[in-house]
This record gives sequence, C-alpha cells and structure tokens, in this order.
Amino acid sequence: RGALILSLSKDLCRNASTKTMHLKMLVLSISLVLIVPTADAFSGFFVSPTLRKTDALALRGLQAACSKSTEVEYDPGCSRRELLIGASCSGALGTALLHPSAAASEIKAPPSNLVEITDPETYSALAYSPPTTQAQEEARVPLIVVLHGAGINSGTASDLADPKGEHAGLIPSLLASGNAPKELSERFAVLAPYSQGKTSFYEEPRTKLLKFVQWALSDAGRQAGCPVVDPSRVFLFGFSDGATVGVELLTTRKFRGGVFAAYGFTGELPKKARERLSDQPVWVFHSKDDVIFPVKCSDNLVKALRAAGTKDVVRYTRFDRDQEGFTGRVKGHSTGITASKDPEIYTWMLSL
Repeated sequence: RGALILSLSKDLCRNASTKTMHLKMLVLSISLVLIVPTADAFSGFFVSPTLRKTDALALRGLQAACSKSTEVEYDPGCSRRELLIGASCSGALGTALLHPSAAASEIKAPPSNLVEITDPETYSALAYSPPTTQAQEEARVPLIVVLHGAGINSGTASDLADPKGEHAGLIPSLLASGNAPKELSERFAVLAPYSQGKTSFYEEPRTKLLKFVQWALSDAGRQAGCPVVDPSRVFLFGFSDGATVGVELLTTRKFRGGVFAAYGFTGELPKKARERLSDQPVWVFHSKDDVIFPVKCSDNLVKALRAAGTKDVVRYTRFDRDQEGFTGRVKGHSTGITASKDPEIYTWMLSL
C-alpha cells in the first residue's frame, strides 16, 4: 500500500518545484505502512490514522447536515489531497490514466440542450434538458444533480462533457457523446456542478452545494439556463468523493433519493444521520477490488442504513471485480461509470 501511494505521489509531483513537497509525500507514504489503526479522538471510532482527519471532516459534515445549521467550513489544514497523497485524485482520474492523451483531447461540441451555466456565488455547471412534449413540459421532469469525484479540475464545467477527460464515463459525458441510456436522456434533466480549482466538492462547505441547487430551482437559475424541473423530484448521483458528499447532503432531506458509487467514508454514521436517512431511497454501487476506497466503506454504509430500518429503500450492487476493465492504480474504482450507463437506476428513480 505504501508503494502504491508513493508511486502516485511521484506521478502527481513529477513537475514540483520544491523538494519539500516530495519529502512530505514520502513521510506520509511511509506512515501508511508503519502506523496501525488507533482510536480516533474526534469521532470516537476506530479509523486509520492517515485517514483520521479526512474522516473527521466527513463526520463533521454529517453532523452539521443533521443540525439546524448545515454550514461546514473546510479546514485548509486537513487537505484531502495532501492526506490521501493523490489516491483520491487517481480514482477520478482513472480514465485519464488509462488514456494518456486525455489531457490533450479535444472536447466535442455538446448537444444544444447541454449548456454551461453559472451561479456567480457558487458554481459553474453543465445543464441538460431532455427533449420534451408540451404535456411533459407541463408535468415537469425530475432532476439529477451529479457530483463528480476528485480530479485536477483546472478547466471549465464543459470539461465534464469530454469523453476522454478525467470525469469521462459519468452522466454528463454520456449525454454529450450520445451514449446515455434513453431512460436518462429522454426522461431526466441533469445539473452537474464543477469544483473548479478544487480537488473535489469534499473541500467545499456543503451549504455551498445546497445554495447552488436552490439557485438552480429558482427563477434566477432558470433565466440563466437551468432546466425547468419538478422541485419535489430532485435526485443525487455521486461518485467517489462525490458519493461521500452526496450522502451528507441526503441527510438534509431536501432530495428524493440518491445513487452513490464508490462511497469513501471509513467511519461510522452518526446516530442522527442514520435517523435522517432512515426512509431515504439509496442505491449504492461498489466493487470488491476497489484499490482507492475499500468496499468495506459501502458495506458499512449499507449495513448501518438497513439496521436503521431502511432495508426496503436501500439497494446495493456489489461487484466482485471491476466492470470497466480498470487495472493497476485505479483498479475497481470505476463503479461511477458502471452505474451511469445502467438504465435500471433511472427506471428506479422514476418509480420513487
């Protein structure tokens, strides 16, 4: 495991200008091998020390989402990129690692109903509106909010549509390339915010995402190009870091349900979070051979939700091996792609 992380750190820091970053990466890499799990002083649960601060952030997010105030400020001293030394990045960068030319790939022009929109106070995003009849427009379509995983994220929201980019294979790129299941492209609107300049949404206050969704559903959002949707049928789709954040957002009970692939929180859900999720429809995807976030993360999540009385509304697709052919440093971390192209998840959402 130490060799894996050290290799990742070298790849990410190959062009670093200082020796300090390399030294920090090396020390943290060695700690992955030498330090045994101990009790986490903050959460009271047993977690790996190298993930302690990371999980503490997630726990704070869950606790805050369940309180009257949902404000969760990111602590710059607990950088997820620094703590995981690029492992979380490599999960989202799986496609880019498999396709070395991805960084230089040319982004095809997205279809006319897939546009980039911007809320000046929160995020830019890709917005998709399905072709609809007059009757469908009057009834309004459901909305899926897509939360991508970790990555470099140095471009624009349009990068989410790149079929060879770091977030390739997720819902936006499927829509852009014309490969989305018709259950998605014909029946759902989509909003995919982009964590520009951040490794992922994990580094952002959760209230910022909630504020973005609220804006998207407002008149101001619609005037900016957001689709007209049924505000009572807003779903979450999260992959990797996006899945971890998505579960936190679902505890606010502002969403109809969620699909979460490669969930990465290694701790235990707080009691209040379990209570708030007790009747929320959730479908979890994970692969047993995931080398980025171990499958036990999703195992524990599903077990906790079902123990809280949610067995009838919780589904779990647990693969024995990677379904997309990912190997090496990103093996098994492709369930976001697998779930995105599965027509059944959209049929399931429509049934809720």
